[in-house]
Amino acid sequence: FARFPRALLVHRAGGPAGRALYVFLVAGPAPALRGGMARVVHLAVPRDESAGSLSRMYGAFRAFNPAWAETRLLLVGPGLPQPPALAQAFPAAEVHLSVFHLCKRLQQQIQRLALEGRAERLILAALSDTMCAATESNRRKMHALLGDLVTPDLLPQLHIHWLLDDEIWAVHRERTWGDSSNYFRDLEVVTQGLSQVFSTGLSLESCITSLAQHYQNPQSSLDPSSPVAKLEAMENPEGDSKEEINRRTEELIKQSLRDICTEPAARLCLSEFAVVQKSVQLIGAGEDALSIQVLEDAHRVDPKGLSSCTCHFNQVFQLPCRHILAVLNSDRKTLQPEMLSRQWQKGRDAHQAGRDSADGFLEVLKSSWNKSLDKSLVVSFLTAEISRLLTHCSREEFECRYRTLRELADSWIGPYVEVKL
Repeated sequence: FARFPRALLVHRAGGPAGRALYVFLVAGPAPALRGGMARVVHLAVPRDESAGSLSRMYGAFRAFNPAWAETRLLLVGPGLPQPPALAQAFPAAEVHLSVFHLCKRLQQQIQRLALEGRAERLILAALSDTMCAATESNRRKMHALLGDLVTPDLLPQLHIHWLLDDEIWAVHRERTWGDSSNYFRDLEVVTQGLSQVFSTGLSLESCITSLAQHYQNPQSSLDPSSPVAKLEAMENPEGDSKEEINRRTEELIKQSLRDICTEPAARLCLSEFAVVQKSVQLIGAGEDALSIQVLEDAHRVDPKGLSSCTCHFNQVFQLPCRHILAVLNSDRKTLQPEMLSRQWQKGRDAHQAGRDSADGFLEVLKSSWNKSLDKSLVVSFLTAEISRLLTHCSREEFECRYRTLRELADSWIGPYVEVKL
């Protein structure tokens, strides 16, 4: 929460003896750790749900979490008690209906209507599409389906006008398909698991102990009837394990690199991807960039097109780096031609010398140094390759490449002897 305080989700779960559990969760980007438990910020069981009691609960949350002052969005479920108390506790934040709670409530109501089998399947499939791609067309399709397949007397209880409320969907609409799937799965696993522990009817002290144990070692799995479980079943109809899905995603990325890139470019990018596969990546979504950290200094990837990154590899070679490949791997996407500079694409070499140069570059990548290697041939090749890189490029690229070469020459031979280029 200290890192991602902007959006906070408040979930309420009812329990025995009229008690209620309030779960506060990070609603923005979060590391995919411990089955979604990394999103949990705070658990609270208020004495009762009067305005005064809830105000004290929110005050305790603020005392434990100084970053609350940076929260700008509060997401809540329909019917959260005493909304003014929440608004007063977070005066700088807007309170909006949570898309997670809306979709979960809608799915439960649809199942209670006992519609004809085909009609229910159509509506739930449209709901899954809306959850993962909250476009206006998907929401309108869902709205139209409910209007056509549900009798008019039952429509008011479904609140289908929420589907067309742009304010509710504004934040969620920015998420990719993979981000949305992970977000809903995290929230479903966390809220379902904690609610089950809380509803066991134990004494308050025992319940608190059980909640702490569950937080440290979550054992819950998705309810097969939940919309998230249905969504995952649609994404993975063969029931493959998460490891198998990840393996298949990685193989598709590798194949897309081989299909689109020249062989030298593919070899460089596959080396970068090998780092991604053996490491942990923290991916945070900002307003104008994705922040990627691969167990090293953090770098920023342009989310529009995923073609540029602030790291040295991408800036020099203009090839997909480990940070761009980490985003592709996380979103289960593959490399596209527009993500690659034309000089590295197969069949699109703009210069006659390009193919010969690329083949020569490949030989250098494959070779290992030995004393019998003819030094003059190496010098000759490098001179030709540097000349090509400096002449066959735009003015901006020339300036960048010249500066890089200048720095290399000065650090290798200089700075006491200025190297003439």
